[in-house]
Amino acid sequence: MNSNLTNINHCKNCGFQIDHYSFCPDCGAKKITKRITFKNLTQEFSDRFLNLDNSFIRTFIHLFTKPKAVINGYIHGVRKRYINVFSYFAISLTISSLYSFILGKYKDDIFAKSMISEAQAEATKITSDFSFEYQSVISFLTIPILALISRLVFLNYKKYNLTEHFVIYLYAYSHITMIVSIITMPFILSAENIFIVVGIQMTTYIIYITYVLKKLYEISLKKILIKTLLFLVIMTVLFVIFSFIIAIIMMKMGIMPNTETSSI
Repeated sequence: MNSNLTNINHCKNCGFQIDHYSFCPDCGAKKITKRITFKNLTQEFSDRFLNLDNSFIRTFIHLFTKPKAVINGYIHGVRKRYINVFSYFAISLTISSLYSFILGKYKDDIFAKSMISEAQAEATKITSDFSFEYQSVISFLTIPILALISRLVFLNYKKYNLTEHFVIYLYAYSHITMIVSIITMPFILSAENIFIVVGIQMTTYIIYITYVLKKLYEISLKKILIKTLLFLVIMTVLFVIFSFIIAIIMMKMGIMPNTETSSI
């Protein structure tokens, strides 16, 4: 069987005429002339994700070594050198969802080793079940909240507006979530106390975000530490408020037992 398809005269993506082109001059899509095979499917995967010159590997490495180039590049119109911010978030969300899925399978054993009381075990189980079930929603909501807090903390700086802070956290939060999910998985599964691992995770988040913001704003270590402290204070206050609201909602829905009535 001939592996070639019939002649392609128009782009399959946008309809632009591409008789003598290898790539569409209108949308940039590659002209595909051969039937899909396992060989060219694996080749495409390799070129897209495993090639050291591809945008994913470059973005992944540079978000460690020069996050300012990645984030500022996207904000100021660079679209080919690094992977799109929403695509990067989608990849991170896929990895963190897999992380949550695996933890969900073993969460009872994990929490059983870390609990000191039945009441603590029950409260943690309810919270973890809610987190695992709505993990994607929580991720979507976390980024705009972090962006808003960050914009308030850096209100005296006009370098980035609220939308640009949103881009900053789409990249930074997605990146560190991906790294933490991959690296800490074996430790969570084997840890005697999961709260120690969670504490390390949160510390890693804070250090990386602080590092990114310092690079972006080019401010002194003293100033970024003050900004980080202010950020944590605001985030803690909001966390307490949201936790209180969610607890009330869960009690109203019957998901969480009312401690006042259960103690009678």
